[in-house]
Amino acid sequence: MDSLRIFLLLPFFSVFTQVGIASSFTQIKEIFNSEFFASTFIAITPLVSMIIGPLWGKFLSKYGEKRTYSISLFFWGIIVMLISFFLYNPILSIILRAVQGFFDPVFYNISLTGVSKSSLNIKNKSKFYGYIEIMGSLGAILGPLILGSFFIYYPKQFLFLLSIIVLFYLFFTFKKIKNFEVDVLNKKEPKKFSLLILLATFYGISVLISIVALQVVLPIYVEQIYENAILGKVIASLFSVGLMIGNFAKHKLIGIKKIMPIFTGIILFISYLFIDNPIIFLSILFIGGIFLGLSLTMSSEYASVLSKGFENTGMSFFSSLRISGNIFGPYLAAMAIPNLFILLSALTIVSTGLLFSEKD
Repeated sequence: MDSLRIFLLLPFFSVFTQVGIASSFTQIKEIFNSEFFASTFIAITPLVSMIIGPLWGKFLSKYGEKRTYSISLFFWGIIVMLISFFLYNPILSIILRAVQGFFDPVFYNISLTGVSKSSLNIKNKSKFYGYIEIMGSLGAILGPLILGSFFIYYPKQFLFLLSIIVLFYLFFTFKKIKNFEVDVLNKKEPKKFSLLILLATFYGISVLISIVALQVVLPIYVEQIYENAILGKVIASLFSVGLMIGNFAKHKLIGIKKIMPIFTGIILFISYLFIDNPIIFLSILFIGGIFLGLSLTMSSEYASVLSKGFENTGMSFFSSLRISGNIFGPYLAAMAIPNLFILLSALTIVSTGLLFSEKD
């Protein structure tokens, strides 16, 4: 249990950094004097994470959680420190962000895999999946507010501070990490990797695409109406509060609920009908954030069900490829305005076809 609790902060570090940097597109563009370099700087880490992430499952199987945790956090922290030193060199910064992507997927992989391999009962596993997504949502809330705000004035200094915090966290926790053994039930029925995990993966991607696209569009929407950049970041953070509420509430709804993405799609469509009224539009979208948070946690629970017997490779595959939502979401947001909400509504409803219950 100590290891699981320690792992809970890893999704926060990952999402806090990625969303905070993504929210600082304007400032990064000014630093690099190039939209292309700024976009690449933001997108390269999740892109590399998506490609490299599944390989960490084999490393985890061979060397265990303790060594995987120590190596990934150490190098992640060192790379962020180097980015702080060379931030004003766009080519070198982008290369370092790519290297960061080699280690970033472990932050979710090891957290989700640890819960899946644990001997916790279904209800407590559902709670821990919720806690993992809550920490990710908390990172999405604080990333724009803290990292995004510091990027306006002290980007190099804050990245250096972040690297020091992560390295200190590793120093004070690595002795407490224990390697997990797959629970007794799974030991009796070991399984080979099954492509059924793709169902949970594509479902998770569709949910994350919707979340990230909205996180990108909301600050733009608010800034255009109220001409206030800080307010845009605050509203994006409030949307992430809705996500966190949904993450937390999922353990009250144990199991795979096909109605979840249908409700989510309907709410997103209704919000679009009030897009010319900011107060009503943002209020409905906040409710949509709650259902998206429920859906995101459910995707992890679904992946756990489908990866029984091959948790290391299955959950690593799921969590790494789910990251692609961070890549596709911003591009969809950029291309689909003003019809984004209709597309996201359709995407979430159609994703219901990827779900089947444990009884099925």
